[in-house]
Amino acid sequence: MGSSRRSGYESLSVGYLLIAFAVSILVAWLVGEWILIIPILLLEAGMFYIALGVVMRQGERDAKRASSSTYYVFWGGTMAILGAMWLFSRQYPGNAVLLVVVFIIWIGVVAMAMSLPRLRQNRA
Repeated sequence: MGSSRRSGYESLSVGYLLIAFAVSILVAWLVGEWILIIPILLLEAGMFYIALGVVMRQGERDAKRASSSTYYVFWGGTMAILGAMWLFSRQYPGNAVLLVVVFIIWIGVVAMAMSLPRLRQNRA
């Protein structure tokens, strides 16, 4: 049963990413800057994988599923923050230090959040 559910998530991901790619092409075409395909796609895919990870975490209490959901939330968040940083940097150039600090804070927050369940298990 786990493999059929996993293939369902994969099929959903492929379908969504195809639609997100089409939307990012459309937005880049309307704006007239084709390089925007990449950050828009990163932002859309990242937000989708965050939502997928949250839904997976709430739906399953299995340790393997929790690990998969953490994976989706981490990489989805990383993709979304990179896409947002790219768009922010294009709009307001010269803020490289701020963007690096934001990325380092993101990695720190994720590291702390991922270590919280282990700390709770060690206390019990």
